[in-house]
Amino acid sequence: MQFPAADNAGYVPPGEGLRLLVPQDNCVLGVGTYQNGYESVPVNWSGNADCTRLTLHPDPADSPRNEADVPSSMRHGAPGGGVPAQAVVDWDDGSQTFVSGIVQLRERDGRIRKLADLKLPWAVKQTDTSDRGQVNSAVRSGSRLLIGGGETVSSVTTPFLYVSEDRGASVHRVTLPGAPGGWSQTTAGPMAADGAQVIVVGSYSSNAFTSAPTGTLLVWHSADGGLHWTATTVNGLPTGTVMTGAFRAGGRWFAVGDISGAPTKPDVPVLLTSQDGVAWTKADTAAMGAGGVVAATVDAQGHPVLVGSLRVPGKNPQAMPTYCGVVWTGDGTPTGWQRGELGCHAQPPAAVTTLANGTVVIAGNKDLWLRH
Repeated sequence: MQFPAADNAGYVPPGEGLRLLVPQDNCVLGVGTYQNGYESVPVNWSGNADCTRLTLHPDPADSPRNEADVPSSMRHGAPGGGVPAQAVVDWDDGSQTFVSGIVQLRERDGRIRKLADLKLPWAVKQTDTSDRGQVNSAVRSGSRLLIGGGETVSSVTTPFLYVSEDRGASVHRVTLPGAPGGWSQTTAGPMAADGAQVIVVGSYSSNAFTSAPTGTLLVWHSADGGLHWTATTVNGLPTGTVMTGAFRAGGRWFAVGDISGAPTKPDVPVLLTSQDGVAWTKADTAAMGAGGVVAATVDAQGHPVLVGSLRVPGKNPQAMPTYCGVVWTGDGTPTGWQRGELGCHAQPPAAVTTLANGTVVIAGNKDLWLRH
């Protein structure tokens, strides 16, 4: 992986750098951000012929700005040049819809067309506590595009869902119901679709119900392609559990994520399963070992593949941590997981996808793993 920072070895904040891997021809398109010395800018990576290297394209280093006469507080550094996205949806004609605060269509030949603007609230600086919105996921149900996320307005966080019948050229908002009592203090996180059946998993668990001893997670289900929704609560999760993936395999729905053990315990995976998308069960993940799930895919045989990361603190408070990568392969049941190790590095694995030829691709900000 070509490193997403101007100094080629420096610090990339958590959540920045590579975010998504999107199948493209015989390799992938990487989507994420680049640290240009002043700010995070959008970038894309392209793969080589045998998919053993991902290179920034265009490379921000090829378009530096001469800002010597500009006050340092006003410098922006090199632009990224990539198409920004928190989610990407593939279409049968080879085009792809890239979704961030705006919706863009990437044609098969690489041309980009701007479509809809979601008009999300946004903060001027990342340190602002003002209103803001964030897309977290997108899926297609037939020809319908569904976009999920959340926004905070006047310190109140609510989920949102946008629906498009024309691949994102126009969107309209659908209301996601709250839990019993009206509570919906979460954002719409991972999504998955199987025909007209669609699930949306809350981004994180909250302790909004004062009677709940631990966290409560909202999960939504639609049986008509995302037009109408019902809400279900899953109780008994530690408050702050982060959900990172959702998929269907072996006739079940799966929702996966990370239970933080900070500061003294390691993170561990969280795994929820459902037959119908409405009633959910928390699986026992003790046998899976340590490491939170950061991304998930389903391989060519229909078996789930989970990618995880285990943070290992430095030897002293000033030392940078390392991250040990983990991969779990399943058989479509809640308990049939085999664990593999990806080694320990300065940058954790961040994304995974399955190519049309069956290759599973895992990547982080510096490393690339392939399973043929």
